[in-house]
Amino acid sequence: MPDHVDLPHTLGALRASGHRYRSVKDEIRENLLHRIRSGEERFPGIVGFSETVLPQLERALLARHDVVLLGERGQGKTRLIRTLTGLLDEWSPAVAGCALNDHPYAPVSPQARRMVAEYGDDLPIVWRHRDERYSEKLATPDTSVGDLIGDIDPVKLAEGRSLGDPETVHYGLVPRSNRGVFCINELPDLAARVQVALFNVLEERDVQIRGYQLRLPLDMLVVASANPEDYTNRGRIITPLKDRFGAEIRTHYPVELDDEIA
Repeated sequence: MPDHVDLPHTLGALRASGHRYRSVKDEIRENLLHRIRSGEERFPGIVGFSETVLPQLERALLARHDVVLLGERGQGKTRLIRTLTGLLDEWSPAVAGCALNDHPYAPVSPQARRMVAEYGDDLPIVWRHRDERYSEKLATPDTSVGDLIGDIDPVKLAEGRSLGDPETVHYGLVPRSNRGVFCINELPDLAARVQVALFNVLEERDVQIRGYQLRLPLDMLVVASANPEDYTNRGRIITPLKDRFGAEIRTHYPVELDDEIA
């Protein structure tokens, strides 16, 4: 694809270019299939998993599953997760000025839907590089629902908006990862009430913020890492949340000496 400066910058020009909308999971699936057929490296820099972890991960991505990687520290879980950005399209369009990186063909935030209705084919488009479509959060016991999902923005209320206005919401990391890959490391370290807040994100793909029930059909791949020891020593993934991940993959230390040296 040409440099993003040569790409369409309005909704009308985007439609005229023949651009096709795909969900993030479809995008990753199709790009992974292309790499498999062409023999390209799928997960650069990952050593020792070619006969074990990587085939399982490929099957999970082809099945459009959210994934949790279970393994001891130092087994390369986060490094493996970060390679998934290479399976995204190099450039992806988004509605300019919207916090949720809404795709122009499928806006999810109230602001983006309003802009699409207001501007029509003149809607301004920006292009995001695949490296910008990856978000990562290290889970800690003090991580709050507001950090991940969002909260009411007092500044917007002070500007005169009503409390029932959905545009008074300040979105957290998860909604802001819309149209990308969201990674949460050490998932069991999240307090149980915060894990509960992720239920709807993983299953119904909507969010609930302080009494608001916003229908935000978030489009993302969610990948988590966890240490099996954490289930008893420091915390656990609560069962309903664990069940919402379509695939659970166990990692390991390198089996072969050559892999360990590499």
